[in-house]
Amino acid sequence: MSTLLLLLLACRPDPGSPDYPDPSAVDSGDTGQEDDFYPGPDPWQEGEARLSLGLFYEGGASEALPVDDVTRHYYIYSATYSETVDVIDRVEGYESAVIVHGGGEWWGGGITWGQPEDLGAWSTLHLSLRSGSDSFATLSLHLTGGGTEAVVAATDYGYSADGAWHHLAVPLADFASGGADLSSVTGPFVLVGTAGTAGDELRVDNLYMSGD
Repeated sequence: MSTLLLLLLACRPDPGSPDYPDPSAVDSGDTGQEDDFYPGPDPWQEGEARLSLGLFYEGGASEALPVDDVTRHYYIYSATYSETVDVIDRVEGYESAVIVHGGGEWWGGGITWGQPEDLGAWSTLHLSLRSGSDSFATLSLHLTGGGTEAVVAATDYGYSADGAWHHLAVPLADFASGGADLSSVTGPFVLVGTAGTAGDELRVDNLYMSGD
């Protein structure tokens, strides 16, 4: 783990009570929504092993573990960011999510499962990110399994806050090597970042897991 990530984790305060965003309160952005569905950089094909986590993805999948706000939740930690959508600037589906920095010393949020899931059959986490802001230059991806939170840096998989879309493919083995038990996952996807300017934006899209 890099020194920067260690510092981030050491300085990251207790997130406190999670803030679950009300989907009905999310701004749909431009009202001129395009009707065409974007298949994404690697469109799903029938028979292909693909897991949808029910967040930041609208395409097909062989399996799904949707966010249901019962046992599977999407949390924004301590209101450190807000979220809207963009129906124009996207790479998959009908919209991308837009994370808007709250201006604090850190921000974070993601999926939490009340019941552990075995993700041993899945090999890679896929994610598309775009930002041109220094507020999002440093991003870490977290996965919790067996009570251990493993962390990787988005920049290690091709991400840069250079204003372009970057399509990340993160081997789940990298989280396992960080101590996460993939057979007992309770936090399959969390994004965490550092201090930034309120109002700066990060676009997130095309999140799924693939098998071998």
